[in-house]
Amino acid sequence: MIRTILIFFLFFCCQSTVFSQQPDVVFKGKIIDAQTKEQLPGATVRLHESKRGGSARLDGTFSVDKLTTGTYHLQVTFMGYYTLDTVVRIDNNTYLLLAMRNKAKDLNTVSINGKRDGESAAAAKKSEQLAGNVMNIVSAKNIQLSPDITIANVLQRVSGVSLEKSGSGDGRYAIIRGMDKRYNYTLINGVKIPSPDNKNRYVPLDLFPADLVEKVEVNKTLTPDMEGDAIGGTVNMVMKNAPERLYVNGSVSGGYNQTLMDRKFDYFPTGAINRKSPYEANGPAYLAQPGDFTRDNLNFTKKNFTPNLFANLSIGNRFFKNKLGVMLGGSYQHSYKGYHSIYNPVDEYIDLTDAYGTIYMKHAYVRDYSTEVKRTGLNAKVDYRFNDYNKISVYSFTAILDEAQARIGMDTLQPPPRLAPGLGQVWYQNRARYQRQRINSTTLRGEHDVLPGQLKLDWSAVYSKASNSIPDLAEYEYDGGFYADGTNKDPYQHPNVVTAYNREWWKNNDRDYAGYLNASYTGNVAEIPFKITVGGMYRDKHRDNFHQVYKLDRVTDAGQPFQLWTDIYHFNWTVTNPAGSPADGNNYRADESIAAGYAMLKFTVKKLEAIVGARMENTDQKYFTDAPESMEGKNGAITYSDIMPSVHLKYMLSNKTNLRLSYFSSISRPGYFELIPYPYNGDEYMEQGNPKLKHTTADNIDFRYEYFPRPEEQILIGAFYKKLANPIEWGFVRGMGQNQQILQPNNYGDATNFGFEVVYEKYIRNFGIRANYTYTNSTIEAMKQRTFNRTEANQLEKRPLQGQSAHIANAALLYKNPKIGLDMQLNWQLTGKRIAALSPYYGYDYWQKDMNTFDFSAEKKIGRHFSVFTKIQNLLNTPYELYINGVPSNTVPMPKAGDNKTLIQKDTFGRDFQLGARFVL
Repeated sequence: MIRTILIFFLFFCCQSTVFSQQPDVVFKGKIIDAQTKEQLPGATVRLHESKRGGSARLDGTFSVDKLTTGTYHLQVTFMGYYTLDTVVRIDNNTYLLLAMRNKAKDLNTVSINGKRDGESAAAAKKSEQLAGNVMNIVSAKNIQLSPDITIANVLQRVSGVSLEKSGSGDGRYAIIRGMDKRYNYTLINGVKIPSPDNKNRYVPLDLFPADLVEKVEVNKTLTPDMEGDAIGGTVNMVMKNAPERLYVNGSVSGGYNQTLMDRKFDYFPTGAINRKSPYEANGPAYLAQPGDFTRDNLNFTKKNFTPNLFANLSIGNRFFKNKLGVMLGGSYQHSYKGYHSIYNPVDEYIDLTDAYGTIYMKHAYVRDYSTEVKRTGLNAKVDYRFNDYNKISVYSFTAILDEAQARIGMDTLQPPPRLAPGLGQVWYQNRARYQRQRINSTTLRGEHDVLPGQLKLDWSAVYSKASNSIPDLAEYEYDGGFYADGTNKDPYQHPNVVTAYNREWWKNNDRDYAGYLNASYTGNVAEIPFKITVGGMYRDKHRDNFHQVYKLDRVTDAGQPFQLWTDIYHFNWTVTNPAGSPADGNNYRADESIAAGYAMLKFTVKKLEAIVGARMENTDQKYFTDAPESMEGKNGAITYSDIMPSVHLKYMLSNKTNLRLSYFSSISRPGYFELIPYPYNGDEYMEQGNPKLKHTTADNIDFRYEYFPRPEEQILIGAFYKKLANPIEWGFVRGMGQNQQILQPNNYGDATNFGFEVVYEKYIRNFGIRANYTYTNSTIEAMKQRTFNRTEANQLEKRPLQGQSAHIANAALLYKNPKIGLDMQLNWQLTGKRIAALSPYYGYDYWQKDMNTFDFSAEKKIGRHFSVFTKIQNLLNTPYELYINGVPSNTVPMPKAGDNKTLIQKDTFGRDFQLGARFVL
């Protein structure tokens, strides 16, 4: 590993040695904006007589070496600025401060921002400084140079943001300031999008390739013109806009996952999967036959190493005297990943013979996963400027994620010794799972200056759809045999006995029609400039959810009470529920209409900028299930209204320093599935919705100090406090059967969440550091089961909110040398321990261990338009580990995760390597 990193380092650095010779004369200076005095990193310096030159560093300084004393024709260029053309006398003592004039400040007409300016880190910092609310922005340039290839992984570099990972090890959901993914929402170009998740509202962010965005905004406070159902924050992906001239940015790269260099990939043909269940294909009266269920998708074969492929291309330009702008973009990522997992769940067993109860871990799973991921992103934006006062635009974005995963596993079962002393059993369990998720959002938008400089109007009409399909989720298991001491006998005396298994189809669609209308009036009273904005939004949402389960059972061998396992093609089964599960309560339709209106006043008194206002949202939600008429909660409806005031104050201490103080009220709505009171067999526990669930409300206070010393530098120090009423958490309730535990969403009283954030970014010549740290503390009380004197009882347990880490930190060591076109960075990311899953038992929640991950990336320019780059993720092969506090009573020792801690799960994903080339025009 060390050797590989050294090779990459030497490859990118070797060309720099030619510049190490000591010159006769060195010309030095700094390039700044003539008006703002800000540094202009990347500005180009050229001395015509010597044919030598260079680029300004991140602090605006430059140097040109290998010169002789004399007079030179100096030319300085930078996009968006007038060329500086002059004659200078240079010797060893020459140091010039060069001021350039911004073209945009000299234009009386509407200006169009340069493409590269909008994607730069300096533009992102400036947007943060000028914003009316608390936000963090990641620019396209920083994303390009980072080790990250998806939006989810990009977000882990933002202060206060941690990730919940997917089954392939990639980040999937953002947890903002310790608030679970349910308390955040996602936008594309400022428009909220639906979720393809089959149970929840939140959007999986690993759908989105990172190379199509102009920037990613994380809003941590809400103004009245923003939708109010976010307590943690929002993620807004701003897609690339049309430039003022031809823009081309494309790359192609390859790579591999280290795990698949050590073992082969377990492959199954996704084309063999029946996309429709027998119920869908043949009608509701059809009775499924054993031959309706395929076998090829359960025939796993070993596949040799196949490299990963990544490609993207964005092209844009303006036409017809800059009236028509077009931007088209596409991204395709095809990767293979493998990981190894051990899983030792706490079982649902309490030994009441003990005074305080004993938890046993009866199962030990060992699993190998092979995942093939295809991620496609398409972006199109067209805008037309009729004149300086009227503009119309259409933009559309589509993201598709195909994921095929094979799981090859073994389960070692050992019952508690009081029930079966010395008896154990081994099961082999294999699963094939294919999933396609898709999101499309199309927006028609108009912007109009009705009274130029005073009255503005904008409107949007939006169609969005998210879909999810998991066809024929199939698994099977067979008995690997019993093992026992001398007092126990194998009841069959045969290994490899086939057992029953299921075939399952999930399908859901989430469709939105939405309309937005905003009007603003700008004026001045008593030399106090102000802006009044009013607006409204209406969204009509429809979701349909389809779920079918077929239970297959073995056909016993002749004269035997069992069937011996040979292979999947000789496995004989019968269908125990040939009609499927049409009365499943998870076959439902949900409708939701949200009507909102707001009023907002923005004004400036000397150095104080204030935004005050309120937003009202009315929610009308209904659901209809296919459950039997006799089932309570078969259909349901819920309606509520919320008025959410907010105040945002920004005091500008200087042109580089702000103080912010904000208050806003917000909500979080229950998911659709969470209201359906029908039990469902989840991954580990029985799950069931709760029709009595209330929506969550919150009061939020934020403070932040901001200092922007240079265009790409910043110091941010902030604090936040959140008070939640009726927070929604998944917890355990008693089911109908003995010792049956059901996982169900409930409102758990009130909760608090507070903390502070620090962000620091600094550059010294070609070196820089980018770091942030967030401390978060949350508290909630929930009922858990405990045993006292051989009697079960419920007891309140105080704990943090699920998913909240007390400590989150990021740091990146940066090297940027515009002179030789080299960028390198080494990233470190810490996610502190947090509750990953809740347990029904007091003190036995599943905790994720501290995770320290390191990533590396580098890019080297070759000429004006080409560059080569590399990205290495998870340098130290950091595992994902879960543990419980305490040591359960087991007949065999369990792996430890520290003092008085027991390991529950350990997933090892391996390193990911990527090497490619880029073209930018």
